[in-house]
Amino acid sequence: MFGQRCCGILAGLSWLICALASCAHAQEAQAQQGTPSPEASCFSSTIGSVPSRPTVANATDTTLCGAMELEYGLERQWVSAGTHQSDVSGGLRLGITPNLDFHWASTDFLSMVSPGAVHSGFGDSWLGLKYRFSRQRKYVPSFGAFYQAKVPSADDKNGMGTGQVDHAISFLASKDIGRVHLDFNMIELLAGRPAAWGDDHQTGSALACWIPVGKKLTLVVEGHGSNELNRATPGFASALAGATYKINGRLFVDGGVDSGVTSSAQGERVFVGITYAVANLYRVLRPSQ
Repeated sequence: MFGQRCCGILAGLSWLICALASCAHAQEAQAQQGTPSPEASCFSSTIGSVPSRPTVANATDTTLCGAMELEYGLERQWVSAGTHQSDVSGGLRLGITPNLDFHWASTDFLSMVSPGAVHSGFGDSWLGLKYRFSRQRKYVPSFGAFYQAKVPSADDKNGMGTGQVDHAISFLASKDIGRVHLDFNMIELLAGRPAAWGDDHQTGSALACWIPVGKKLTLVVEGHGSNELNRATPGFASALAGATYKINGRLFVDGGVDSGVTSSAQGERVFVGITYAVANLYRVLRPSQ
């Protein structure tokens, strides 16, 4: 049943990409007869990355139209004395329109080590859509929304997941102040209860600050946290510090550390990652002329 659902999702996504590519091609042909439309850029031969790593907060900026980006990271978190976990996580993003993109993310490998027990395997996956409602103006931020649904692919019997479907919706705001870029998110999470009917509710927030240092290096600082989800998951606050480095317009690398500010936060987390714009799928799927 799970495999059938995944195949159905992938088939539907493939159909959607082809349909949007055909639509964008028609709009490009119309643009050649008059004022070019934003959709015409969906077939641009020049592509670049719009990194969302390494912060919790998401920017309102979407993946460039037609572009497919891969992003992956390796991290280690010390949960408590004698207990830590490591994972390799990542996924892809696709720019569907100039203001809408699709996200797929998963934990491809998760290892949990505690006194007397070691568990490893595949983690959960998330599917999402992000939409930018408006672009920033002189005194007004840009605004957007980001919806995600969790596919419970992790082994819940060994405590690597809950085995439940979760939903998250984030309200996004982004603003440039001089050379500094700010992203602010309010995040509402509905988490399925493993042993009872209904959902647990949690409200989180994150504020990320991107500070460019030269043409390629950008420093990142962020504060994030949430209220209590349930008795087993208390509220917390945490602080992240890291950096991204632009190798070229398509390839970025990042790294940093995330540390708990409150006693209820999990332990220190260190991470490294990469973002790469693979290709413009709309050009690949472009109808023959």
